Amino acid sequence: MRTDTGVQLHHLLKQLTEALMKAVIVTEELRRATAAEIGLNARFGNTTSLPNTGTVNGCPIVDESTFAVHWKGKTVVLKNTRQFRLMYRLARNPNQYVTHLDLLHDVWENEDLAIATVRSVARHLRDRLRRGGLQELAAAIVGHNGHYTLSIN
Repeated sequence: MRTDTGVQLHHLLKQLTEALMKAVIVTEELRRATAAEIGLNARFGNTTSLPNTGTVNGCPIVDESTFAVHWKGKTVVLKNTRQFRLMYRLARNPNQYVTHLDLLHDVWENEDLAIATVRSVARHLRDRLRRGGLQELAAAIVGHNGHYTLSIN
């Protein structure tokens, strides 16, 4: 495959991913609104059967088009930062540990940085999520011996 074709395909895949993420958010909002309109909660007597706005299978939605994290009805805009890219990388494979070397490769694009850099950005990401009201999501970002995960149960 030619480089320019590969770049174009990569760009198109990124646009498709962003469109699908938006569609998931809108679908969840429509499902909730429809359920409320027809009294689905009262009929089944249980609101837990409905998904939480801003989650897919309990995981946060990380929106590349707005550089925001949506989770349990709240949104935190991280802007185009290392914090956002770290969150995006961890959310891509929740409950799986990622080594600091893989994070340096994926988030920092192989820059020659120390492990302390990953720790610092993870700490700032947790702080930003807490300030945005996502304390539980901040606590789900777990680092241990140079490995990080988004621990969503």
